[in-house]
Amino acid sequence: MFVDLRSVPDEASIESDLCIVGAGAAGIAIARELLGHQVRVTLLESGGLEYEDTVQDLCAGESTGTHSVDLVESRLRYFGGSTNHWGGNCAPFDAIDFESRSWIPHSGWPITAATMAPYFRRALSYCEVEPPGADPADVEALPEWLARLRLRLDGGELQEKVFLHSPPTRFGEVYRAALERPGSNCTVYAHANAVELETNPDGTMVTAVRTRGLDGRSHRFVARRFVLAAGIENARLLLLSNGARPQGLGNEHDMVGRCFMAHAGLHAGRIMLRAPQETLHLYGLGAWRDKATGQDVPAALGFQPRREFLERHQIANCTVFLAEAIEGSSTPGFRALRRIGRKLKNGQRPRDLAADIATVLGDVDAIAYATYLRLTEHTEHRIADLFYIIEQVPDRHSRVMLAADSDRLGCRKLRVEWRLGEMEKRTLAAVQDLLAREAGRLGLGAVQVRDLDMDKPFPAASSLSHFMGTTRMSADPRRGVVDADCRVHGVGNLYVAGGSVFPTAGANMPTANIVALALRLADHLRGRHV
Repeated sequence: MFVDLRSVPDEASIESDLCIVGAGAAGIAIARELLGHQVRVTLLESGGLEYEDTVQDLCAGESTGTHSVDLVESRLRYFGGSTNHWGGNCAPFDAIDFESRSWIPHSGWPITAATMAPYFRRALSYCEVEPPGADPADVEALPEWLARLRLRLDGGELQEKVFLHSPPTRFGEVYRAALERPGSNCTVYAHANAVELETNPDGTMVTAVRTRGLDGRSHRFVARRFVLAAGIENARLLLLSNGARPQGLGNEHDMVGRCFMAHAGLHAGRIMLRAPQETLHLYGLGAWRDKATGQDVPAALGFQPRREFLERHQIANCTVFLAEAIEGSSTPGFRALRRIGRKLKNGQRPRDLAADIATVLGDVDAIAYATYLRLTEHTEHRIADLFYIIEQVPDRHSRVMLAADSDRLGCRKLRVEWRLGEMEKRTLAAVQDLLAREAGRLGLGAVQVRDLDMDKPFPAASSLSHFMGTTRMSADPRRGVVDADCRVHGVGNLYVAGGSVFPTAGANMPTANIVALALRLADHLRGRHV
């Protein structure tokens, strides 16, 4: 059942057994897993069923640090959350990502890759993905018609990583019908902005979630257990909930908000590829259809250093993709045109539409030429940019905090200090060199690398909007916010779901892994009879 909270009388108190804050991938997955069980579930969504500017503006905050993040454009505040604009690429974390690595500070999960494997396979079904083999990461399981396009890497220090394609699944659209079915034990409350967790006097148990609407109405959601599944807002809500504990809930060791991670994505160098055009597409991230077979390609492949290389060079994890580079496609006008297209495709109003249109109009000739080359697929322009996704190393000084300014709900905004440092730069340098050497050894083509001044800061990079960390998982309360079951240390009935609990970030897209952890949490809650 769906209820617009704006229609509920002011100061109403609503009771359930489990209250979930956030209706994105994690929150929807948990709610759906509990359908049909003898438990009353409330699922709170800040927005409605469609995009609204006034609600989206609640994402605004400050960005500081060595690099900046866009807090408004990077996430979506309506039913389905950021699955409303995700790309659909699914890959499990690598085994080494879960391990304690001596050269990576704060690394190590209290659970293993083997523990997560069955949940990841279940998560793929949520993402509407049918893996080609028993192991979703097995590149040899790809169908023969697709395998013919692979670049055989011949057992060197470079390997391929499989990224399976989701449609991509828009969780709000796909799973809405199940949640709103008459007689469902789950009620979704739209326009329910969580602003505070109320607790008992010593802060060891949460008693209610306080919500506040843009219309000024306030409501209380009382439950036996609570799950925060609101992404980067999880840390913000814990810090805002300082009634019983002045430093914020779950923050006895000053770890809430710490170790904020966001994959650094950047183009660095190019490769002149000696392979068919379809091979270039296979090692890119976009969905495409194979002309020879007429079939949609179910996966993408990325280049990745082997474990032994990471250990020997003591660097972070990294995945490299190919992005087709055609003359003219990197001009300001073409980039502005792509920005407009992405926003309209997601049903959003471009925020800088007038400026982008002016840029497009001032660059018409270059756009026309680039479009012509794309449509005619000139083979003489088969050059690819190298696109790197670099694991960010956990850093206590890369963090989210509360800003001095408040939003329209009267809550202090987020301030994000995103820091990239020496390890990320060394990783880029080492992987660039490896890719160039392996391409030469295997005769794949010539690689042009990006010159790096190791005495200067990490080069300009964009956040891929994969916000992770800030309520990290750890068996030791001094090193994290939640335990191996995602329960907040020191709070008996409060759990956290989503990428904010990741202790490390890996080098792949997080959505399917977020769903996997959510399914594991749902099993735990069922085992406790919620």
